[in-house]
Amino acid sequence: MNQYVKNYFLSIANTVMMLLFPLITFPYISRVLGPSNLGIINFAVSYGYYFIHIASFGLNSYAIREVSKVRNDKRQVETICNELFNLNLFFSIFSTILYFTGVFLVQNFRENLLIFSFYSVIILSNFLALDWLLQSFEDYLFSTVRNALICFLSLIAIFLLVKNDNDLAIYMLITCIAEIGTKISTLLYCRKKYAKLIIRKKFLNFNKHLKSMFTLFSFRLVNGLSANLDKLMIGFMMVYASVGVYSAGVKFVLILIPIVETVGIVLFPKINISAYKSHDEYIRNLKINYNLILLVGIPMAVGVFLSSGRLIPLLAGEQYVDAVNVSRIMAIVIILCPIGDMLGSKTLLVFKKDKWLLYCSSLVAVSNIVLNVLFIQNWGINGAAAASVLSYVVAVLSRYYFTRKIVKINLLSWDALKYSLFTIPFTIIYIIFRDNIDNNTIWAFGFIIFCMIVYTIELLVTKDYLATMLLNKFFRNNKKSVC
Repeated sequence: MNQYVKNYFLSIANTVMMLLFPLITFPYISRVLGPSNLGIINFAVSYGYYFIHIASFGLNSYAIREVSKVRNDKRQVETICNELFNLNLFFSIFSTILYFTGVFLVQNFRENLLIFSFYSVIILSNFLALDWLLQSFEDYLFSTVRNALICFLSLIAIFLLVKNDNDLAIYMLITCIAEIGTKISTLLYCRKKYAKLIIRKKFLNFNKHLKSMFTLFSFRLVNGLSANLDKLMIGFMMVYASVGVYSAGVKFVLILIPIVETVGIVLFPKINISAYKSHDEYIRNLKINYNLILLVGIPMAVGVFLSSGRLIPLLAGEQYVDAVNVSRIMAIVIILCPIGDMLGSKTLLVFKKDKWLLYCSSLVAVSNIVLNVLFIQNWGINGAAAASVLSYVVAVLSRYYFTRKIVKINLLSWDALKYSLFTIPFTIIYIIFRDNIDNNTIWAFGFIIFCMIVYTIELLVTKDYLATMLLNKFFRNNKKSVC
């Protein structure tokens, strides 16, 4: 548990840092580049997202699962990592070729060829993304330091070089250089500490890995279809400015999700190992994962819903005021997304029920397509947000149905009710002071701080076991460090 708490706080530090970076840069970029350019960026990213999945070919979850099993055997680690590294290189090249084929065939893409070309670099270099190896060995210190340095350098570059709406290409170039820098530094570190990764044809062992990877790839691709279909459809059915406004509302939600998902990222190797050793320990870890999602996710979702009226115009600018409703509709995704990930990667994948997960993702993809077509036509970007929320609900319910065949976990727990009741004071204060909170920045931040203090007091007064455990471990570790 001490190692888990250490990793948890390291991962929290990393997540908070990755949260602060867009919180600092997005207000500047959204104002300087404007809704249309922001829409073009998100349109290109949404298209490229599918080819990132093709390049990865289900590698990340599969690699963490397989490397975690043998991480105490250096020889086996070296072999598996090289096989996966070379497979990833093959699919990265293949995916880049497919990507450019699509770019040249679709007129909307050809009109912004330079921007799409920049994103191809991220796809091609996907084989260098070795965070799966770091997570397999629960190495969070390096990724935290690495991300801090890359974010700092990127921040300086953005503020120095991106000055007006004609600097869209410069912004994309900075993004690509940061991505490449992150990947190359990780490669050098992993080669030195964990496995000497080399490019050799002999390591292309398709027969050994492809079957399991293909199922995971199908799941990730179908899942990715749901995640980015909204922006693509808005781009085709409406205008780029609408994509920009919608993305601003969604981004406010998405940048907070990693804070909640940090729990699952840290616990994944532990859950994976315990599933093969002790069923009771596995259930205990899974329940800790779920309850921590509720502990952090519920107040955060309520806070986003109540504070969006002021924070969206503040962060993105008055041009994006229509994104407020998008953010409020999407707020519940802060809870749904991590729960869906837990039911997928921490249960179905751990027990190798890849096909069940694929069934769930296919159902979500179909429902997402139908809902987006119907809702965008009638309600525009708000309809796209509603379609996304309903798709997340379908994902959670379908995965929960199959999860119950493996383990007994109750989503409607006392903790879920307790943490929900703890947010009632937030709503009461907001109703009383709504005009002040929605129109005054000091009031808005004061409201957020007040809610955090109230929630912390509620947890301490009720002696919540998770909050108490984390605080005790944190102060105990700090005391040891001082001594």
